[in-house]
Amino acid sequence: MSWDYWRLLTIVFIAGFIGLLFGQMMTFMFLAAFLYALWLQDSWNKLLKWVKKPKKNPSPTAEGAIDDVCREIERVRQQNNSRKKKLAGYLKRFQSATAALPDAVVVLGAFGEVDWANDSAKTLLGVRWPRDSHVRVNNLIRDPDFQQLISDSTAIGQTIVVHSPVNSEVQLEIKIVSYMGSGRMLLARDMTQTVKLQKMRRDFVANVSHELRTPLTVLRGYFEMFDDKTPADQWQNALPAMRQQSERMSDMLHELLTLSRLETGEKALQVVPVDMGATLQEIIADATQLAQYDNHEIKLNLDSEHWLLADLDELRSAISNLVFNAVKYTPAGCRVTITWAVDQLEGHVEVADMGDGIAEHHLERLTERFYRVDSGRSQGDGGTGLGLAIVKHVLQRHDAILKINSELGKGTRFACHFPIQSVVRKPQALNLASL
Repeated sequence: MSWDYWRLLTIVFIAGFIGLLFGQMMTFMFLAAFLYALWLQDSWNKLLKWVKKPKKNPSPTAEGAIDDVCREIERVRQQNNSRKKKLAGYLKRFQSATAALPDAVVVLGAFGEVDWANDSAKTLLGVRWPRDSHVRVNNLIRDPDFQQLISDSTAIGQTIVVHSPVNSEVQLEIKIVSYMGSGRMLLARDMTQTVKLQKMRRDFVANVSHELRTPLTVLRGYFEMFDDKTPADQWQNALPAMRQQSERMSDMLHELLTLSRLETGEKALQVVPVDMGATLQEIIADATQLAQYDNHEIKLNLDSEHWLLADLDELRSAISNLVFNAVKYTPAGCRVTITWAVDQLEGHVEVADMGDGIAEHHLERLTERFYRVDSGRSQGDGGTGLGLAIVKHVLQRHDAILKINSELGKGTRFACHFPIQSVVRKPQALNLASL
């Protein structure tokens, strides 16, 4: 028997004994049992109040079943508090991790309202949490494709690509996924670079096909025209054109292989102190031998006290492309200025011309493979459209950057900016070269 039963029996027995002395045993036993019941009810009421509001009400102190219930409730309550702390910790870590994601994450309620959103949702979707809490997401994102996606309950897992409501130049891949049963979560990823790369890949394939089609068509036409009975003088007239087209294909394949090696890092950098004065003079001499060179005025501004730590072959290839382009694509007698200068922060190689200039909307794409401002001029000058792509990758391998400035009718300036750590003074360079 429990403590409560023994206590009740003891109280009733004592009351009955006292009542026996007064000749009212049953009356005293009934009163004792009734008072005990009132006291017990009061203890249960205190227990109920304590359970409902434990911070405002003290726990009942009665021994027995009530005390056992109090201890059990306190044990369960402590367990729940511990679980809540763990869950709160997990939730905080989840939110911190999700907030750090570059992708936008928006947790949706039953009616498509915003329950929670990470920081990227503000940048990509314009959804700000907690300001937009409980606002329906279709009121925040008005794109028709998104409206159809969010309203279709069967569209879980489907993906759409739309423009960001924050920046129309940013393209987003948006998907609605399910979680925790009937819950929904909106995920958005910035696909701008991916879409741009896909377009570049399509353009690359199309451009390679176009560039190879012309020389192959020329060669095939001559081969179909001639046979063993064709007079030698006709062959002699055709050979220069065939040679030109074959050399063009050979140059293109060579530059494609060069680009591939630069991108994959197949060839390690052979960094040596480069005498910029001697290198630029050699490049100028080569430029004067180009077929397109026509009394161009090539001016050299040189800081002869500084050399550059670089891979000589790659550096010569990059600067040659810039100088040769300046000669090829400017009118006869045009001035081309080549500058090697050093300041406190960087070393600069600049190639500037006074030609026709390039429209601003072309500048961003100039370093793409096969991209040309005038798609038809390659046939006359023999260019492959890969030169500036090679320049960009060479500079990237040297931790340098290419900046292009141009204005129609006033010319173009290509500037290669090398980190100051790659610049050495001439005496130091000479000492290094002698080791």
